[in-house]
Amino acid sequence: MKENQNAQTFNTYARPMIIRSLFGSLMHTADRLIAALFIGASALVATTLITPLMFLVAGIAMLFISGLGAYVGLLIGRKDEKRASRLSSAVLSLMGGLGLLLALPGLFFSQELSYLLGARGDLLILSAEYLKLFSLSFPFLLLGRGLDVLVLNDGSPGYSFKANIVATVLNLFLNVFAVAILGMGIKGLALATLVSTAFECGAGFYYFLSRETTIKFSKPLFELKAIFRVIYNGISDFAVMIVESVMVYVVNMAFITYLTPGHFEAYAAANIIISMFYSIYLGASMGLQPMLSQMMGEKRFAGLKPLISYSIRKSFAYGLLIYIGLMPFVRWILGLFLNGQAIIEIGVFFYMTIGAATLLSNLPLQLTIFFTAINRPMESALYLVFEHLCSYRRLYSFL
Repeated sequence: MKENQNAQTFNTYARPMIIRSLFGSLMHTADRLIAALFIGASALVATTLITPLMFLVAGIAMLFISGLGAYVGLLIGRKDEKRASRLSSAVLSLMGGLGLLLALPGLFFSQELSYLLGARGDLLILSAEYLKLFSLSFPFLLLGRGLDVLVLNDGSPGYSFKANIVATVLNLFLNVFAVAILGMGIKGLALATLVSTAFECGAGFYYFLSRETTIKFSKPLFELKAIFRVIYNGISDFAVMIVESVMVYVVNMAFITYLTPGHFEAYAAANIIISMFYSIYLGASMGLQPMLSQMMGEKRFAGLKPLISYSIRKSFAYGLLIYIGLMPFVRWILGLFLNGQAIIEIGVFFYMTIGAATLLSNLPLQLTIFFTAINRPMESALYLVFEHLCSYRRLYSFL
């Protein structure tokens, strides 16, 4: 009976987020394919070089949204909707202001930042052009992520799913239009991201302004203790993204310093496919967060462990199925992005090795977010340390 209940909860909250994440990965693959076909493999490398900065911005978003989702879910479970609404309004205000501040360096110092991230020569020009326009999406990105987690906590995973799918399809359409038809090059990729991110942010605002909701926009509660609680809850997830940012930067610099451009192109192409596994696990974790937090607030402690255990088993099965299922098609997929059999074979090696290692990140990743969801950030931090010890071992093993 309990297993059926866990399955129903997983299907209602986690599965739509997994599908959404996988769909996003597929559209991201299509985006990069457009870049490779109409700009060249250098566009893949240029956007990959900017990835550490993307992780940094995502990490700052996670600092707020993970803690906000966990604490708001707890307050809703305790039937304190008024406090949840006022706190949500305050945190969204802070995230919007922070997004504007984060956009300024990329807007005015795009070339210097690109150089710092390892771009040289023609890649420096491409990376700087991409970053200058892409940085304008940071305010929409932070606000959109915050609104999305509030929509989930408000009990509407279906709306969140639909809004994200529409935004993702819009991003792909705009990429085709801007890059393939208008010939805007790498600026077209950034513009498509900016518009689709703004759309998703607008969809979040529309949700709360157009219907009767549990969480409502109200006078912000700028209470230092409450905001500190949100940040404290999200600190481990923030650290996850920061460490990932550093790792990606180290890997990028290792490729630039010690290996050939072909190796970097193969890694960038393989990483597009590998990101699907991470998307599955992150989707499952973020999808279950509202329910776990509300269960904690309602003191339904007995159901927490069985639910996260079911999620870990189920999502790993999904990841393993995709990893094995793609094996016969990896060379063909990589051939869409890469030229030359030797480079494709390097990409296959990266898929088989780093892809297998990424499959094993399921347990530590989900447990890290699980403890954040139930407002236990210290335990989350312990699993964070474990996860990244494993990550560094994978880094040294395969690179």
